[in-house]
Amino acid sequence: MKVLVSGFTTFSDHTENSSQVIAELLGKTIIPEIEIHSVILPVAFSNAFEVLKVEIDNFKPDYVICMGLAHKRLVICLEKVAINLIHCDIPDNEGVIQKDVAILENGPKAYFSTLPVEALMEVPTEFPTKLSFTAGAYVCNYVMFRLLDYLDGSKVKGGFVHLPELNGDREQIYNSMVKLVENLKT
Repeated sequence: MKVLVSGFTTFSDHTENSSQVIAELLGKTIIPEIEIHSVILPVAFSNAFEVLKVEIDNFKPDYVICMGLAHKRLVICLEKVAINLIHCDIPDNEGVIQKDVAILENGPKAYFSTLPVEALMEVPTEFPTKLSFTAGAYVCNYVMFRLLDYLDGSKVKGGFVHLPELNGDREQIYNSMVKLVENLKT
């Protein structure tokens, strides 16, 4: 089984992005019968998905797990849905702020994660997990929506996970993400 994981670079006033740290760690992780490849995406509407798409096309994964920082959340959030909307108050790393803009003009209103999120919620993890129904309307949601649109009709499963700030929980969050990756086929 091949799993592509992604994280994002730092943005706004954040000096560390937990998704970048965890994606880089997962990319070095050895799990029997699972090949993991990681990529770090720019926090930019203009090319975040394009960077991910190149990695999907080259690596040809069975699963794609995109991760992002949700600094106000206190648990790992398995995202269920991405909406066809960009609406942000802070600029991306290119200075772009967009309000009430469709991601894909003639696209569906939403896509649902094709990862087995309900089954993954049953996996015992060191750090708490939660099912979430809002990936926001910033670059995380944008990437999730574009990913699911790109994978639509393929056998590749994909979705998004929001991580809290690491603080003193780096090892527990990392171990929990390893456990979720190990249980993708549930």
